[in-house]
Amino acid sequence: MAIYVKVALASVLAAVSIAVPAAPTVTAISTTVLTTNGRTALTYTGYMNGESFQQDGIVTVNGWQYAAFWDQDGYVNLSRRQLPSGAWANLRLTDYRTTSTDSHNTISIGIAPADGTIHLAFDTHSSVFRYRKSVAGLATTPGAHAWTADRFGAVQSSLTSTSMAVVTYPQFFAHPDGTLQLAIRTGVSGTGDEVLYEYRAGAWTYLGEFIDGTTYNNNAYLFGIEYDNFDPSGPLLHVTWTVRETSDAATNHDLFYAYSKDKGRTWRNSAGTVVATTGSNPLASAAANLKVWGIGQNRGLINQESQVVDAAGIVHVLASHLPAAAPSNPDFTSARETAVLVHYWRDKESKVWHQTYTPFLERSARGDIAVDANDNLYVASGDSSTRKLHIETASRASGWTDWTIRYTSGPVCYSDPLIDHQRLRSLGVLSIFAPRYGGSQIDVQDWRTQSS
Repeated sequence: MAIYVKVALASVLAAVSIAVPAAPTVTAISTTVLTTNGRTALTYTGYMNGESFQQDGIVTVNGWQYAAFWDQDGYVNLSRRQLPSGAWANLRLTDYRTTSTDSHNTISIGIAPADGTIHLAFDTHSSVFRYRKSVAGLATTPGAHAWTADRFGAVQSSLTSTSMAVVTYPQFFAHPDGTLQLAIRTGVSGTGDEVLYEYRAGAWTYLGEFIDGTTYNNNAYLFGIEYDNFDPSGPLLHVTWTVRETSDAATNHDLFYAYSKDKGRTWRNSAGTVVATTGSNPLASAAANLKVWGIGQNRGLINQESQVVDAAGIVHVLASHLPAAAPSNPDFTSARETAVLVHYWRDKESKVWHQTYTPFLERSARGDIAVDANDNLYVASGDSSTRKLHIETASRASGWTDWTIRYTSGPVCYSDPLIDHQRLRSLGVLSIFAPRYGGSQIDVQDWRTQSS
């Protein structure tokens, strides 16, 4: 009888074990070399190629993947390849040359679904805007167009008659109806605003300021801004941010959130109450009714990590700061040495926010969070001390509590890895833009994903 009970119990435990959700796994497909001539200048603990606030640095549209980088001579490069295994083809735009070594001056790619234009914003850190766009159809019918520099127009310093003399952090995002939009900071670190532009019918329109920081002598740093396409009432635009009180990163604090039902014209807080109007009554950067999680100053909270929205309309934020039990530390660099990755998410139905601490360290680097078609989460993160890149995953079935490291590179990577969000969501392949230490070589890693 005792033997039977033990066997039966073992069978039950095995069944329970099988039923326990497991974080997704990743299997290497290939690693391709995007360039061996990337810009090598190292500032602010990163390169001009591969920073978390590049929205986007690598992106897939219509079965073609695009990636942008600065070469060592200071020219913007844009490469493309046909998926799943086409070779990279590169074009080099030599009519503009940067002298910058500032890692804030990244290249962001925007693609307008309505007319197939490719938009590039680049070389902008508390300075004049720099931008150019391609001919129509280059992204929607790529096979019909030569991949040459003459497909792009001249460099522009503004989008409309509105001044863009002191701007930073251009972030493109597209509405499901084909409209392309751009969020960008005006002003400087510690005193700045977020403004919104919209591209339709071949032209840009200025919508106005949507987050006000200068009135309060601070500025918002966005974790991300993007649409979901899953709400019955129409796509919602979600934005999350932290606030910095001075130019010192140690004064970063708190997690804030707002969303819009009308392409950023009006804004609601997490409870669903309309609280702001772009242009006339913008969101107050640190308003109490916009704060969804308290994170104090001197907690090693780094700005602009990452945000993604899953198919259920759940907003996920990847942040990193000191563990709850650690004492506060006003030395930001020192605090970052023990800061860990933290996952925040908002349940759409209850509107309740949740927090999960992970044990993963980054030091001065930042990670990128992305979601697959089944709402499982993937993070690519670096460690500036060990120079290793990690892939961490968590399953929807576990409530994203089973965070697991699925890959660790050798000590060859640096700066911030970037995930191709569209390719993961639509094709189930995790593509990572991964600068190597030294900056000259940039790899694109491709991983097949699988969930239980």
